[in-house]
Amino acid sequence: MKKSLLLFLLLIVAAAAHAQRIQVVDTDGLPIAAVCVTNEKGALVGSTDNEGWLENAKGVKHLFFSHVAFKPVDVNIDTIPSMTVVMQDENFQLSELEVKPKELLYVQTYYRCVYVCDEGPLYFRAGVVDNTYELAKQKISAKTRSVSKGKGILRFILSTLVGHYIDKWARIDTLTRYKRILKAVDKGSLFITEEPSGRRVVSDTISALGYIDDNYQAGQRTTSFDLWTYDDHIEATKAAAKAAKSGKKPKEKKEEFPANHGYFELYNINENGQSRIDDLVMKQILVSGHFDRTDQDYIILLETYTIGRDYIDKKEFKQTRKENKVEMDITELRQLEQAHNIPPLAPNLKAAVDELFKKELND
Repeated sequence: MKKSLLLFLLLIVAAAAHAQRIQVVDTDGLPIAAVCVTNEKGALVGSTDNEGWLENAKGVKHLFFSHVAFKPVDVNIDTIPSMTVVMQDENFQLSELEVKPKELLYVQTYYRCVYVCDEGPLYFRAGVVDNTYELAKQKISAKTRSVSKGKGILRFILSTLVGHYIDKWARIDTLTRYKRILKAVDKGSLFITEEPSGRRVVSDTISALGYIDDNYQAGQRTTSFDLWTYDDHIEATKAAAKAAKSGKKPKEKKEEFPANHGYFELYNINENGQSRIDDLVMKQILVSGHFDRTDQDYIILLETYTIGRDYIDKKEFKQTRKENKVEMDITELRQLEQAHNIPPLAPNLKAAVDELFKKELND
């Protein structure tokens, strides 16, 4: 009798543990990687892996799901069928661009970055990047105006040490992640296979690392890729080869917080699947980790949107830079988001970020 009762209790515990595992998919049922999951107060719960799984909801009943390409979703965990959350596409589009015989391609991007830990958002940074691409030299230049706010000394530390990296991540790229993947495929370090759904799976010799989805009807391509795991696999392969050559066992890498360092980009494409630098619609970088000192998990979520593009000459760009050299505050950035139909942050994150700027917003 006691054994039967113990077994019954164990089954209940196992079922409860399993119930904390949630998969996030799009309207076609395809998994969404690098989704940031938070609670009502904006505190971190976790992020989804390449298969769209949030491994542990940590007992939180009301969850909020955020991803640059999808509308924010909030759900009560007790009411979702099959422990599956469906996210709807975010209808953010680029305006039409007229090609002109001028020397510079001007692309303006808007970005926002939120640093979230177990306690909620601790740091927020947002800004506008004036990107120029010199057509003749194929060279990109960028100038950034940003606003940041953080709790205590964290604002100074992050703004000083990593602020310029955040600004850099928000710039346009000469090569899309898709093209970088194709180069790696040519070298034999990555492989692409196609699923029956039409989704292309990107893998190395160890595991799947991301996906490529082409929607020719909408004229768009999305690429999702786990950069850090790819780098880790390369290092592990090199270490194994070096150990085999020396006859020694490779050193075991210390198990860290299971990170989902996801890179996501959405580009417009033509009928041939090609895209230009200015065809960037949006991109997201999600970096996760764990601080041993405070025993807290954290996520840095960076979202970037293209809000303007044009062909200009150097004189016109000089005037544009002069006009844009105005200091911005959080209110002006919010107005800019509305003016360009930039999707707002999930309401719980927005409320938590507003708390960081509370005094400034009330002035």
